[in-house]
Amino acid sequence: MGGDRGVRDAGGWRDGGHTTPSSTWTRGRMMRRIGAVLAVTGLALVVVAPAAAATAATPPDDDTGRSWEVAATRGYLDRSTGSNVWTGAVALLNVDDGSVRESPWGDYLPGYVAYGPDARTLYTIGSVDGPSGEDELLFAAHDASSGDVLWTSTISSYFGLAVSPDGSVAMTARDKIDLATHEVVSFEPCVETVADAPRDVAFSPDGSTAWIVCRFWDGGAPSQLRAYDVATLSLIDTIELTPEGTGGITDVLGGIAITPDGSTAMLSGAWLRSVDPIFNQRALRVDLATGTVASIVTDSSSMLGSVSISPDGTRAYLSTQQFFGEEQSALWSLDVATMTLAASSPLENYGTYPIVTPDGAKVFATGYGPWGEAGERVAGISAHDAATLAPLGATPLPGAGNLTVTPDQAPVARLTASEPNSPVTFDASASTVEFGSIAEYAWDFGDGVSTVTTTPTVEHEYAEPGEFTATVRLTSSGGTSTEDVYTGHQLLRNGDASAVATVTVAVPEPAVPEPAVPGSGVAGELPPAGFNGATWVIAGIGMLVAGALAVVIVRRRVQPQRKDA
Repeated sequence: MGGDRGVRDAGGWRDGGHTTPSSTWTRGRMMRRIGAVLAVTGLALVVVAPAAAATAATPPDDDTGRSWEVAATRGYLDRSTGSNVWTGAVALLNVDDGSVRESPWGDYLPGYVAYGPDARTLYTIGSVDGPSGEDELLFAAHDASSGDVLWTSTISSYFGLAVSPDGSVAMTARDKIDLATHEVVSFEPCVETVADAPRDVAFSPDGSTAWIVCRFWDGGAPSQLRAYDVATLSLIDTIELTPEGTGGITDVLGGIAITPDGSTAMLSGAWLRSVDPIFNQRALRVDLATGTVASIVTDSSSMLGSVSISPDGTRAYLSTQQFFGEEQSALWSLDVATMTLAASSPLENYGTYPIVTPDGAKVFATGYGPWGEAGERVAGISAHDAATLAPLGATPLPGAGNLTVTPDQAPVARLTASEPNSPVTFDASASTVEFGSIAEYAWDFGDGVSTVTTTPTVEHEYAEPGEFTATVRLTSSGGTSTEDVYTGHQLLRNGDASAVATVTVAVPEPAVPEPAVPGSGVAGELPPAGFNGATWVIAGIGMLVAGALAVVIVRRRVQPQRKDA
């Protein structure tokens, strides 16, 4: 052995000419071993301490929490150059702050507008000057952010525009457009006389049926609501639009919308040729199963614009346009079930094209004034409380016409769970939503217990061991979760399975106490409840320190003593 390490003889260690008693060596060795064991055990505790629950990821900054926009078509004469030149555009009004951004489209004059289900594409129908000087009718797809034209197709109708709930097909009153191939199939849905005139179109909420309003200009027959199979364009149903008890021939000039449950159609701008003057127009409610027609009549006003239905299907919003008398034009809210006036609010001059926001809280409408000096019509978009129709503000916008609103999108749910201690913490804070915020978290813990919160985290204690699948279902501030809300022309709420997330947790059997150590008089005990990873780390560090101190003390106690000189 090397001289500096020493050798052992019969009486102990000889180290550099010095000796220690054998018993001292034995105690030192034992203390060093104990210290080493404590140190290693402490290190192991630090390394294998339970990890904390993962921190929720921060939602991306882009494309989250945006505001809905009201898209308005614009068309007006630009006389600044000394000639009558029509200019078209789409203006996008921010629902929250009222700011407007605009996408000019030159000589293309859009008339109707609707969003695709995912709110990424905006569709319009309109007209441009054709090669021979006649108007050419176009269906156009636009990027909803920039307004850039993505593609166009030639169509045959300037009336009506609806996009199917799944975004695969669009229809005008005379055209079916495949949105993937851009192929157009034109047909004549109202052919009965030489003067047929399809006025508007709306899809059923399942997208299988297109309801088309047929008006017969010769006055020989009442207007009809006809149902066509979207896949084959074959006629499957016809309803004559004559209100019960009136006996008059009805002429329908306005638009159509469908309640979200698909049971009822609401129409605007109907009048009885043989009973009422043309300016005493009615709103109609049509039971699509029985064909029963009910109505409410206005007082010397027309309803030439569209009709919009609340997300819950209980109210219909229309505008009356006053032409005679001293009463102002007004925005109307009708109770669909009773066909009674629920609320009304004055509109400047006359208004049209009301649209309700996806949360059902606001209604927007256009209002027109007289022609301005530059050739545009002084107009604007007014905002109203949906419950009372009280005005909330107005935005000037010359030439504003047809309106639609951004479809609300389903949240994207993400869910994690902590270690199955007691209780388990579930965390959905990494979830995102494109518009607005997440308003509701509906929890199902998989053991028969459920709850609803407005915050993304919740704790739950399982009464029994086992494997459980917990689920969270999110709802946006716009009311969107897994179900679609569709009212005839485009989605209001684009529901999706992305609003649901699941996670599985394994809850262990309760630990069994260790048996008593013989002779110790102390039964084996489990760590108290709440003895978590942090406690194990602290205990491990303490044992590391204790082990190190034990080694130092032993080394000091076994140091060889100097011989007397």
